[in-house]
Amino acid sequence: MTAEHRSKHGKQKRRHAHGNSDPQAAARSEGAMPEDGRAAESAEKAEFSRAAVEKQPHVLHSDGVKPSRSCEPSEAVDAQRADIAVQTDAVKTDVPEAATETLSAEAAAASPLGSDESKALDGSAEGVKVIEAKPAADPVLDAAPADSGVPTLTDRAAPEEMPLSDERGARETAEKAEKRSGSGVARFFKRLFLLILFCALLAAAGAGWLYWDVFKRPLDFLGTADTVDVMIEEGDSARRVIDKIRGAGIRVADHQVRVLSRLQPEALSRLHIGLYRFKRGITAEGLVETLKGDPLIDQRIRIPDGAPVWEIERILAGGVNLKQDAAALAPEELRKRLGLEDYPSLEGFIAPETYRYGSGSSDLSVLRMAVDRQKRLLAAAWEKRSPLASALKSPYELLILASIIEKETGEKSDRHLVSSVFHNRLKRGMPLQTDPTVIYGLGPDWRGRLTKRDLQKETPYNTYKIRALPPTPISSPTPASIEAAANPADTDFLYFVARGDGTSEFTTNLRDHNRAVRHYLIDKKSTPFKPRYAKERRPVVGKSSSGSASARSGVREADQSSERH
Repeated sequence: MTAEHRSKHGKQKRRHAHGNSDPQAAARSEGAMPEDGRAAESAEKAEFSRAAVEKQPHVLHSDGVKPSRSCEPSEAVDAQRADIAVQTDAVKTDVPEAATETLSAEAAAASPLGSDESKALDGSAEGVKVIEAKPAADPVLDAAPADSGVPTLTDRAAPEEMPLSDERGARETAEKAEKRSGSGVARFFKRLFLLILFCALLAAAGAGWLYWDVFKRPLDFLGTADTVDVMIEEGDSARRVIDKIRGAGIRVADHQVRVLSRLQPEALSRLHIGLYRFKRGITAEGLVETLKGDPLIDQRIRIPDGAPVWEIERILAGGVNLKQDAAALAPEELRKRLGLEDYPSLEGFIAPETYRYGSGSSDLSVLRMAVDRQKRLLAAAWEKRSPLASALKSPYELLILASIIEKETGEKSDRHLVSSVFHNRLKRGMPLQTDPTVIYGLGPDWRGRLTKRDLQKETPYNTYKIRALPPTPISSPTPASIEAAANPADTDFLYFVARGDGTSEFTTNLRDHNRAVRHYLIDKKSTPFKPRYAKERRPVVGKSSSGSASARSGVREADQSSERH
């Protein structure tokens, strides 16, 4: 069967199937419809197709495109396009041009695709191209006989309508949101890093400036002097001290003091009384280090050897820039302050020495230094005392005897011999008969020479009357006298007399002693003395008024007053 015969047969079948109810369809099948009618019909169907498309629901994707109700994957669309192209080519061979235009218009009207995704008709001579559109049922095509060999649109299985691809849109939206979120987080951390870096650089710069300002920058001195002295007095707070420093002409800032007080909290919490000197060019750190140290030692005071306590009080009262605190205290309170509350007097505990102190210091600080020194010397001597010092019962008795030795001789070579005389007398129960104790008992107002009347006065310190040590020391002994009192020479001497040159003549018996007194004190001889009774080991007690251990008293015949040389 030729193509012409197949076309005629198909037309007859379609007319028979539809019962010739549509005149226009019959006219189309026979090709009788004029050209103007076919054009009007094609325009009407195209308008109907546009109206149908506008009635379809639209969904907005994230990219703003309005898809049709049905959207298929790209593979299905491509396959559908290929099938439609084959079917159209087949139909074009049998369908007249007018029918083809009509079919294209009907397909456009029945297409569910939107205007942005597909085109219903392509008026070119190449045929109809339908993009992702389901072909509408055509009675002419559907009426073609099955054996005509011309496949109709309805003979092929319509592709399954796919639901709207929400998953793809959601995935694209999620990907974009994820990208935007990731880029936002990255920008946040980048900005945070830059902010932290900026703050770190700013902090480092501030710390560097603060370090330079506190530890390296020299403080400004308002004056032209190279040094500035500041006196710190008792009761001054750290704030008061800083104000004094500023008042003296040194510019120190509050933030410098705060930084250093945080780094060195003990520096300004324990300030010492005294004079502090600051040199030009000092830093804030150097200033605080100076305050943390000891004050400037710019003064000194000397406690003489063998000075009694009332003489020491006068010396301390005349100290330069020495604050007088001890003078305002009662004797008992003063001893308590110095740790001597167990002793009846301060006498003997003030070690003779030159003491340095800073201006503004208290006399109590000087006394503490002297007392501490004497305590150490006394403890060491008592610990190392000789067995020959068995007559002494305590360190305090050692101090008393040392104070007597200090007043009796200034000759270093005679101290141990003088000590042996007193130890021998104490062991024998003999009175010491030493003039310095008698003079001390007469008090600070005594001046002149000892007389027999003075020797007869009843005082606790008159060793011509008592057979023991006096109740307290009578002077401030030196370390040499303390050591000599603890380590007497091993002798039998019971007497000694001054030769007039600073040394003494020692004898073992009263006869030689009286002869030595006449030789050196009365006759004023400077030749050596030769004892005659050296073998006499025991003295004659109570026979002569010249039986003084120290031989200060004159002979009975001359009735001479005792004198210390």
